[in-house]
Amino acid sequence: MKRNVLQKAMLVSLSVMLIGIPAVFSAGKQVSANSVNESDTKRTLKVLYWNEDDFKRTYGDVFSKKYPNTNIEVVAPAGMEAIKDYNGAIQKYSPDLVMLPPYEYQQMSKDKKLVDLEPLIKRDKYDTTTLYPGLLDELKEQGAGKLYGLSPKVDSYALLYNADLFKKYNVKAPSDGTTWEEILNLAKKFPTKGDKNSRIWGLSSFGSSNLVMDIARTEGLTYMDPSTLKVTANTTAWKNAYRLSSEATKSGVLDERISLSGKSYLESSSFIMGRSAMIVAPISQLQSLQAAKSGVKNYKSFTLGIAAGPAAKDRESTGNVFINEIFAIPAGASHVDTAWDFIKYFNGEDYATEYYKPNSSNNSIGAPLSRMIKEYSGYKLDAFYKLKPNLNSSITSYVLMNKSPNFELKFRSILLKELTQVVNGKKTIDKATAAIQSSTQAVADKLKKAQTAKK
Repeated sequence: MKRNVLQKAMLVSLSVMLIGIPAVFSAGKQVSANSVNESDTKRTLKVLYWNEDDFKRTYGDVFSKKYPNTNIEVVAPAGMEAIKDYNGAIQKYSPDLVMLPPYEYQQMSKDKKLVDLEPLIKRDKYDTTTLYPGLLDELKEQGAGKLYGLSPKVDSYALLYNADLFKKYNVKAPSDGTTWEEILNLAKKFPTKGDKNSRIWGLSSFGSSNLVMDIARTEGLTYMDPSTLKVTANTTAWKNAYRLSSEATKSGVLDERISLSGKSYLESSSFIMGRSAMIVAPISQLQSLQAAKSGVKNYKSFTLGIAAGPAAKDRESTGNVFINEIFAIPAGASHVDTAWDFIKYFNGEDYATEYYKPNSSNNSIGAPLSRMIKEYSGYKLDAFYKLKPNLNSSITSYVLMNKSPNFELKFRSILLKELTQVVNGKKTIDKATAAIQSSTQAVADKLKKAQTAKK
């Protein structure tokens, strides 16, 4: 009798112990407690997003197929194209999940208002080995040393080049980590004569002012301090960007045409048609190259090379990376594990497999996932992931856009005016630099005055 009582007591104790274990084992795999019978569990996920319909199209409908018993409630403040006050919105609506632009992610991370994801990653043994390593490092840096969010899509650029043209004209092909100055010097090694519709171009780029902004973004330059509205467009680095872009324009190596009359986009692109040696482009350019093979009559394909670049002066980083949304969980969220399941899925292998399927509508959007793959549209993608992203320029642009949506357009207009005079020989770089600085500061002072008047 005593033995039976003892056995029953042991069974009761063992049952109590098992209830307290946060994970169970199935077929040799560790599964989080939240995942057990998850198909039979009704769950709720409240999401703060700028537009409910857009969320459903992009994320909600896809997630509901994977987790049909998760009820998603989207909080989208009415009449707002962008959420201006994330802190206020989070306090008001208490969401479980938010999609943050880099600046808001940076600020909320510093204030410790987000859930640290690394303990969840460790708990679930979530594989991060094939996530874009440079992006993870940058998100940690922006998060003051901790990983508070993941971004599923990262619009990264690379230097695409026509290997056949490089071989024909005996020009050494670019390597990973090539800078803008080196790219423009390579472009000058190709012919500059001939009819614009049939000649060879060194680089496809749309004009001096746009090239300046591309150089600035790559090197992490900002033309203004957004907190003080003091213009910083007359530094040595900025002046060098003005010089490089204006010299390249004057040399005639840039194909600045956007389209040709009566021609499709594919036929209008000198790079796609094999008449431009280089282009700095996102992954969508690979799709266009594939489309040309079947969409352009008598198309002649060429050997494509892809190098990691343009790079900043350290040859290891670039600002030529764009991130629109970082998935994060607010501190104090009611359904942390459900939100974490959402983040895991859209940054995971299963979603990547669906996203890159040939018949997927996602193939038309041109932003690769941060979950790295080896190739896409028949081309290797490693060059798109080699450089470490620098989000500082994007963060500054975001702050300035919120202060004045038209400010960057005005800055670009000033650039165009002044650099056109440099290219036409009517101004020196020094005088143009001074004019860019003073004209931009005048616009900034006017903005500051208007903001002060509102207070």
